[in-house]
Amino acid sequence: MTGGNQYVVAAYAVIWFLVLAYVVMLGARTARVGRQVEAITRMLDRRAAESDTPEGDDG
Repeated sequence: MTGGNQYVVAAYAVIWFLVLAYVVMLGARTARVGRQVEAITRMLDRRAAESDTPEGDDG
């Protein structure tokens, strides 16, 4: 393999590594946002359930 070809192969390897790292970071961010949405949904469901229960002082 000539010197020029080695640089091309190295450049492709670096680009592929950067693309892979970007995809992994996006996946981690998507998973984190999904967990946050689930937590907010649970919190809102719990708040709705608490507001639907009759309390002795309100009525």
